[in-house]
Amino acid sequence: MPNLIRIFLVLVVLGVAAVASAQEALTPDATQTVNLDEDVQPTDLGISEPKLLPDSPFYFLKNWVRDIQQVLTFDPVKKAELRLKFANEKLMEVKEITQKTENPEIIQKAAENYQQEIEKIKNQVEKIKEKAKENSKVESFLDKFINQQVLHQKLLQKLENEVPSQSLEKIKEVRESQLEDFCDVMLKLEDQKEKITEKLDKVLKEQKGSQFKNFKNLEVLKNLEEKVPEEAKGAIQKAEENAIIRLQGDLEKMSPEDQEKFKDYIEKISGEKEKQLEILENLKSEIRAVPETPNIDELIDKLEKGTEKLLEKIEKKAKEKNCPPFALPAIECPGRWVLEKSEIGCPIRVKCITSQEEQILPEATVCINIWDPVCGKDGKTYSNKCFAARAQVEIAYSGECREKECETDADCPQIKCALSETVKCVGLAAKCVKGRCEIQQKAIPILLKSLLGK
Repeated sequence: MPNLIRIFLVLVVLGVAAVASAQEALTPDATQTVNLDEDVQPTDLGISEPKLLPDSPFYFLKNWVRDIQQVLTFDPVKKAELRLKFANEKLMEVKEITQKTENPEIIQKAAENYQQEIEKIKNQVEKIKEKAKENSKVESFLDKFINQQVLHQKLLQKLENEVPSQSLEKIKEVRESQLEDFCDVMLKLEDQKEKITEKLDKVLKEQKGSQFKNFKNLEVLKNLEEKVPEEAKGAIQKAEENAIIRLQGDLEKMSPEDQEKFKDYIEKISGEKEKQLEILENLKSEIRAVPETPNIDELIDKLEKGTEKLLEKIEKKAKEKNCPPFALPAIECPGRWVLEKSEIGCPIRVKCITSQEEQILPEATVCINIWDPVCGKDGKTYSNKCFAARAQVEIAYSGECREKECETDADCPQIKCALSETVKCVGLAAKCVKGRCEIQQKAIPILLKSLLGK
């Protein structure tokens, strides 16, 4: 009987160990979690694994088949969809090439192929006359385009961490070019700001990813914001606000163990650490603004550890760039950390800015992109007070700048005759009406009327 008991106890111990081992195997580490958000697969883009790569002597046959497909496709929207498919394929070829070789010439050639294809999408979209709101086929293409371009951006950032140093600048160049074309196509097909926000929100919510995916999504949005014209920034910033609300909500619902994993995720995720610092500081400000947040002190403490990791990464990168010594802060910040950089992009110091502080910040300061617009006395709309202060512009009033051409009639330009730049048009005048210059008839003397034969 004692032997049976011993055997039973051994089996119980082994069973517990097996369960613990299985649970550990099912629990993803930080690397696996990061891969969920940036290791884009061909199936994510709706294509198959590439077989023939740009380093093959027969690769020209693949391009030949692509050219024939383009020639035999006549609908402009379908042509754009075909170009998007080719761009997906060529990006996957870049990924495969970087895993296969470190030869910078081959990697750069594959990257150029992709870059040229993205440019061709933009050129093809120029031939689409309708906007998304006017044509369901255009809207469907735009939805697919936005979804896949977000994935492209994530993968390109990952590749920046993986390619040999000789190819890094080319990958960075390609990523910047892709961002610009992403913005151009999106704004060409959709000119309503609220629709742009709606489409970005939908894509980012539906894309697969880890429980921390909104952190990476915020970085993509910030990159987009840098490229769009001023009039479209509000749409991107609104999408940023929505994404940070989702991230905040996700973190608050997580277990303390998952919240702890977030700092490891931040340390390992690809991308620009300065932007990620912005996002994290913005997130902390949002959480502090809701004092009733459950376990707020513990959550803020975990985020502070994430900030420390990011600052260490920034310091390491500064050393690699041979920047002057960069001092990390030795105090806790009750507000948010603001990174000051030199003209050549080297970090100088990190300052703690509290919500009560109103000060002129240097040009190199990183401001948090919260959409709380103000109108500067220069007539331009700034995202918030920080951006106006950084530009050293006084604030005229809160909110976006209102359209106004004039205050008095004297502000309106003189009306000139079409055939002459010097002679004023008889019987016409520009007057200031509710802030807008409008052309109006004016009284003509009787003698002048007779001379004109009227």
